[in-house]
Amino acid sequence: MTPPEPLPPRAPGEPPVPLAARMAHSWTVTWPLIIGSLSATALALVDTALLGRYGTDALASIAVALPLFVLGSALVIPWGTAIQVLVARWSGAGDRASIARLLDLGLLICLAAGTLPALAIAVTAPVLVDLVAGGAAPPESATALRILAACLPFTAITAHYRGVFGGLTQTSVTMRVAVIVNLANIPLDVLFVFGLDLGAVGSAIGTVLATMLGAAYVAWLARRRLAPDYSYPRRAHLRSPGPMAGQVWQIGWPDVTFAVLVYGADALLAAVVATIGTTELAGYRLMVTTVSLLWVVVFACSSGIAILAGQRLGAGDLAGVRGVAQAGALLMTLLGLLVVAAPLAVPGLYFPLFSDDPAVVADAQGAVWVLLVLVPAMVVSMTLAGVLRAGGDTKGILYAGALSQLLLAVPVAWFAATRLEWGLSGVYAGFATGVAARAVCTVVRFRQGRWRTALAPART
Repeated sequence: MTPPEPLPPRAPGEPPVPLAARMAHSWTVTWPLIIGSLSATALALVDTALLGRYGTDALASIAVALPLFVLGSALVIPWGTAIQVLVARWSGAGDRASIARLLDLGLLICLAAGTLPALAIAVTAPVLVDLVAGGAAPPESATALRILAACLPFTAITAHYRGVFGGLTQTSVTMRVAVIVNLANIPLDVLFVFGLDLGAVGSAIGTVLATMLGAAYVAWLARRRLAPDYSYPRRAHLRSPGPMAGQVWQIGWPDVTFAVLVYGADALLAAVVATIGTTELAGYRLMVTTVSLLWVVVFACSSGIAILAGQRLGAGDLAGVRGVAQAGALLMTLLGLLVVAAPLAVPGLYFPLFSDDPAVVADAQGAVWVLLVLVPAMVVSMTLAGVLRAGGDTKGILYAGALSQLLLAVPVAWFAATRLEWGLSGVYAGFATGVAARAVCTVVRFRQGRWRTALAPART
């Protein structure tokens, strides 16, 4: 698929690009990101179903190992996002030399970011699974975690090249890689889980092999598509890496920290729900499924905004940045409303699709009101977060997220659920408070304007 051509900057006196054209351009970049994320969600559901049919011990082992693997991935993937931000900026500025250099240097940075946590997890796996499982880790969980840790260097390779292709608005490539990895994972899981009777260990092996396949494919595709235009690999690109590596670090470390904080806050919210009761925890899971789908759509739209706004910033087109944000916000609103339409309009039909326990369904229905708060708050915060990320101001995203999640969402959820005895509605009251506060903090940071100058000019 041919990547979309950037909309040209508007000349003085020229009428603005129509909103419909800007929305179409945003949709072209965004929809592949949505499909790629949904394919990962579909894989998680299939994997859970396969292990559930194999046996409870296997499912329990992966249930313990997987959150730790996800946390490890959260330490890796943001570095690919940093690559994407820089490539988008330099693409808008027409700076091919910097992109060519980042193709080599960025790969080494991402590989280091993937290898270090992989080694740490492999060494400490028994301790980690015992901590998660409260000292009663299922027998295969440590082995499965060690195998999953081997994914991280290959995840890093994929994150790097997906960042490059994304920054060049070739998001269809990132979608293709995600779909290939997730589709390949399913038959590999069947083979190793059932065919070789390896259970949770087989599932982990299948995940590693599929991840390796995706990394090899995207590296081959990059060599084929990008090498003629960007002259890589070249040893000269690795000389005096400090300034460019510093830019990657400047963008990457706040995103890594933010990912870990959000992961921790989500775990704390689940812990608060667990203190209320098993039925409430199951109802919480039903709502989490809906919110997770909403988050997939919102985050994909925000990523599209970051790519297109980054190109406009690289071209020095601030009016274009505002146009990108406006179109992206409208697209995000429409898609978000589409996701929440069923649970809001017909909750009595929607939630029974996921559970036949009337008490669980009732708990989920009692918290559905939170979606009315989440959609507008997410649209505001994630639209502006896309612009902040495009400008390299990921510190602003970190500050807004840390304040809203840890200092507001979790304490309010605990107080409302346990002291006010609001139950699951209290937990979501805290969650909604955090999301609304994040929107306010992001608006404040955006209005400060640091995103315009956060990144120094590219150095080659």
